[in-house]
Amino acid sequence: MRRVAITATLLSFALVGPAAAQAPLVVNVTPSAAPVGTPVPPGVGVPVVINGVTYDRVPVRVLFVTGPRYREPSGVRIGRGSVIPEWLVADPVRNVSIRRLQPGNFYRYFVSPDNKAVIFEPGTRRVARIVSRAG
Repeated sequence: MRRVAITATLLSFALVGPAAAQAPLVVNVTPSAAPVGTPVPPGVGVPVVINGVTYDRVPVRVLFVTGPRYREPSGVRIGRGSVIPEWLVADPVRNVSIRRLQPGNFYRYFVSPDNKAVIFEPGTRRVARIVSRAG
């Protein structure tokens, strides 16, 4: 029975994996609201207006270029559900298609010393997702 469950799981990854890998992870960033990071490079994002606010719709890989970067390790390991301290400054981002994040919700993010984008909810400051460069 266990062998059947493992085979079914592997088969589902084989069938769904390529389709999920083809869809780019996309976020909206507000170019004027980046207090720490750098602006989106020209020609990378597609301007999108949502409720009168202009965003740059960019692939998630752009977060690694534009986001605030912390280079010194703190010695504290963080993961999903961890609370980010108040003193840590992060830039705003609006989710479009990152799995396990609510589409259309606003989050904050920064790039960690191990080169991962840490995305957290601004109200609770709990980590919602950690994205590696590979996506």
